[in-house]
Amino acid sequence: MAAGPICWILAVVIGAALPDGPFVSQSSGQGPPVRVGLLQGAIHTDFLLPLDKATRRDFATLDLPETARWLAVGWGAREFYTTVGGYREVSRSALWRAIKGDRAVMRFEPFGEYTPELSIELDSLEYERLRKSILSDTDFAQPVGAGLLREGDRYFAAQGNFNAINTCNQWISRSLKRAGRRFGLWTQTTWAVRLSLAVHR
Repeated sequence: MAAGPICWILAVVIGAALPDGPFVSQSSGQGPPVRVGLLQGAIHTDFLLPLDKATRRDFATLDLPETARWLAVGWGAREFYTTVGGYREVSRSALWRAIKGDRAVMRFEPFGEYTPELSIELDSLEYERLRKSILSDTDFAQPVGAGLLREGDRYFAAQGNFNAINTCNQWISRSLKRAGRRFGLWTQTTWAVRLSLAVHR
């Protein structure tokens, strides 16, 4: 293997393992802990928020069905996220724009009964911070699509810009750190998220 790919892999491993700050002390929440799921595809990670009363209240604008038990939340490149139905349908322009930089969108999708393969336990205050972080990143006044990947999903303009360095997986890390959890310094791939989750449980 060439030195370039080896260096890149080492950077990802080190970045996923090294914690990034600032760190907010844990154990300050009142009430039972909350299990937040992580839903991964080949290149993308979503949060799976349990639809308790507080989550339904915070995301009431989505008019979620009563049968939903989870809310999938993901941040991504606008053109890539809103113009493809699957990885085989990705246009060159959408892929190139995502690599070099594109406006971000937030995607929401209700889920029914489901057991996440990956999850992280937050105390009640950390979970409240996570919800507030997602809300602050989302502009519900600017809807940009619905039913694009699956029936029932909705898209809204989001804070920030997506690029090859600042990916959806890095947003997962950033959101958890804003909630008060230690997580990897650089987690731009799905397996970097997995590694960081294992290191910083």
